[in-house]
Amino acid sequence: MTAETTATDTRELIIESAVACFGRQGLNKTTIVDIARAADISRSTVYEYFRDKAAIIEASAEHSSQRFYREMARAMGPGDSVEEKLILAAVFVTRARRIVEPEIYFDADEVSLLLTKNAAVLLHECVEFLAPYLAAAKLTGEVRKDLDVAAAGEWFARMLFSLFTTPSSTLDMDDDEVVAEFVRAHVIRGFTNDRAGRSR
Repeated sequence: MTAETTATDTRELIIESAVACFGRQGLNKTTIVDIARAADISRSTVYEYFRDKAAIIEASAEHSSQRFYREMARAMGPGDSVEEKLILAAVFVTRARRIVEPEIYFDADEVSLLLTKNAAVLLHECVEFLAPYLAAAKLTGEVRKDLDVAAAGEWFARMLFSLFTTPSSTLDMDDDEVVAEFVRAHVIRGFTNDRAGRSR
């Protein structure tokens, strides 16, 4: 094992220990000492990798963000088309809001930690995550050839944010099938040329 590998492992250990501490004690109550104790290292070792607790929170939020998108990509995997993949993404996000079946999809504490990020950063990350799916759909003809991938990605990312943050007064967003039909009726058809034909 190289020194570089050891350093990477130590940094990851600190982040994972911090995430665990934040989940047990909350962001405000967790101290550097708590994190060091959980990682079974000295406080000075923590400071070799992170200047302060804010830097650890930032790194932990990034760690949680990466895991969240890995799990969302996994949830989208069974979709055979971009429409089905976006539907599955919407269902995943509404489940994240409800924290349903965390052992299958994600950890509630990590979702909370992810939300410590600036909203603009979260939006940008989501747009970047969606871009390859939409770009591939242009190549396969599932969406119109002149679709602006960045703009369409931002529109759908904003939709996902809304599904996560805002309950519906007219739809049962706790029902996966209701969420799926809501997205199916309104999303991908706006990305195609044949909107009227697809809606019949």
